[in-house]
Amino acid sequence: MNYNLVAETIVKHCGGLVNLGHVTNCMTRVRMTIHDMKNVDMKALRAIEGVLGVVEDDTLQVIVGPGKSSKVTILINERLKGGASPPSSEDVGLKAKAARESAKKQTPVKKILKHIANIFVPILPPLIAAGILMGINNLLVNSATSYAMMHQIAAIGDLSPAQVILEQRHLTGVIHFFDIVSKGLFSFLPIYTGVTAAKEFGGTVVMGGLLGAITIAPQLTQFGLTPGQGGLIGVIFCVWLMCWLERKIRRVIPDVLDVVLTPTIVLTIMASALLFIIMPAAGVVSDAILHGMNGLLSTGGLAAGFVLAALFPFLISLGLHQGLIPIHLEMINATGHAPLFAIQIMSNAGMVGAATAVLLLTRDPVMRNIAKGAIPTSILAVGEPTIFGVNIPAGFAFITGSIGAGFGGMIVVLLGVTTNGVGAAGLSALPLIADGKYLQYVLAWLTGCAIAFALTYVTGKLRGYDKETLPA
Repeated sequence: MNYNLVAETIVKHCGGLVNLGHVTNCMTRVRMTIHDMKNVDMKALRAIEGVLGVVEDDTLQVIVGPGKSSKVTILINERLKGGASPPSSEDVGLKAKAARESAKKQTPVKKILKHIANIFVPILPPLIAAGILMGINNLLVNSATSYAMMHQIAAIGDLSPAQVILEQRHLTGVIHFFDIVSKGLFSFLPIYTGVTAAKEFGGTVVMGGLLGAITIAPQLTQFGLTPGQGGLIGVIFCVWLMCWLERKIRRVIPDVLDVVLTPTIVLTIMASALLFIIMPAAGVVSDAILHGMNGLLSTGGLAAGFVLAALFPFLISLGLHQGLIPIHLEMINATGHAPLFAIQIMSNAGMVGAATAVLLLTRDPVMRNIAKGAIPTSILAVGEPTIFGVNIPAGFAFITGSIGAGFGGMIVVLLGVTTNGVGAAGLSALPLIADGKYLQYVLAWLTGCAIAFALTYVTGKLRGYDKETLPA
């Protein structure tokens, strides 16, 4: 990809630099706040070579793929710093009006999920990295444990049989390194979540991190609480209240005393609310969610696996899938595993299978080029390139791909596949698979991919998709 050309063309078709507000990115999308949507040429944006799709929501999201989104965003922001004139009062008014109209269209549930997604998008890259390192660490430890059992290795002193093998293989230091790095994220995740939540809700970011730190303090037992009680749900709710309270108090505190009194009052009130109200209540809610999800998976069986996996492509297409990250992380904190995430990433298999069928069926050279680039990316990492670049434009392929994903979800439940981390999909999710069930994961992924391919190919043939006239 010519990143400079893509960035320049995106800016051009978005109405120029003066029409851009805040520009950021997630794993696959360049997310832009637009002053006036009337100045955006959506058709031209979608036609840019390298752009896989465009989603219009509370922000304008241009999908370019993993890795590429961050590079394009950096280039756009460099242009903004160097050449954007401040928006006029008319532009500001249009932006405020557009924001109000967008807010009216969103349901409360969608608003909440959007906030949660925005909170966790900045944490996703280190989450993926820590999960992969944890997976490699588990693979090494499990391998040593299996070898010790097969060869009846005895413990030596304080070393377990597995530790003896790791010592012989000179891997003890490596194991400690992976353990420290991965736990450095998962152990202090409430702090990072508090920081990004405060940024999302417009409060003091370090104050948000401090409230997150309180939830994992070992001294909590003195108040009848356990570290981590209420999980990330409690942290997010507490930080939201903190940001609201901070704005209210700042209005009445004299400027000369603001830097001292405002944080002191806010911290005292919110820490008290956190310890005596929010953590106990959030603990009940968190436990109910975990029991509900585990109950659904245990009693719903294969049907639950099918329905959940088939629905995930729709959540991804709406940008709401990140809203499930707190549930995945709560499952990891409570049980060490995230079975729901293993089902979720079967959406990747279904979308790859459907896109492969479209590649073989289509007569459109543009679609073929997009599919050739999107399919390998989705096999390795995330499904958005095939979702937005191939399957949604094809129409029926998105439905057949989702059905194929459902069958992959059934195999996940049948074989008991789960993960010990979140964030990655496709082949890059292999190190996240728990209990060494790598072959079972591959089998589930291939099942979803194969069924999606077959359904899409047959449906395309029946619809005459392979005979459709090329666009002029």
